[in-house]
Amino acid sequence: MNNIITRFLSAPIFWVIASSVFESSVAVAAPVQDDPYQVVQQTTEQVLDIIKGAKADYKKDPQKYNKQVTTLLEKVIDFDKFARSVMGRYGSDQHYKSLTTETEKATFNQQRNDFSTTFKRGIVDTYAKGLFDFNGQNIKTLPARKGDDLASGAVTVMQYIYNASGKPYVIQYSMRRNKSDEWKLNNLIIEGINLGLTYRNQFAVSADRYKGDIDKVIANWQVAPEIAALKSSAPAKAPAN
Repeated sequence: MNNIITRFLSAPIFWVIASSVFESSVAVAAPVQDDPYQVVQQTTEQVLDIIKGAKADYKKDPQKYNKQVTTLLEKVIDFDKFARSVMGRYGSDQHYKSLTTETEKATFNQQRNDFSTTFKRGIVDTYAKGLFDFNGQNIKTLPARKGDDLASGAVTVMQYIYNASGKPYVIQYSMRRNKSDEWKLNNLIIEGINLGLTYRNQFAVSADRYKGDIDKVIANWQVAPEIAALKSSAPAKAPAN
């Protein structure tokens, strides 16, 4: 199962949901934000076009490309919420309320901000490289299923990624509507592997290794979920969707 994670993380599957607006010479329409299924489908179509352009332009101006990648992810991923969930109890509001001094609270807030920045940078650096390995697999986004409740503000969008042999891999995008009424990705499940949970296990393992020194955890953070899955000896609670 860990081989599945490695294959997906070395390919651009994550990028299927990565973009709603691409900054290039060609205008790209923003997806319909009141329907998470359309958000996924429209961004899928846009990303397939983006990949073609990226392959041609990357060598000319890689820095410009990396900046565009960051912009793309910020459009659709709630990095702050995702990062706080990965931090577990170390980034929870409950832990903040338990702090008694202003210094402790200031340190807590700084660590949450620092990890969000580090987490985002790691995601961008890791997954941007995967774009160049994409070979035109068939992708199908499923419509709403019975029991899906958009009014709840949270929904899971299913997608099938077909490889050359025709076997579909199942991707689940955990989408949540934010206060601005935008649907944002805050977790990803690949073939039953919960990446949010895996990253959270990775953070917990690092916190134990550094004896609760969260600054050291952040300084040494790497986006390597397949390693975290192997090292995590005890399950953690899944991040809230």
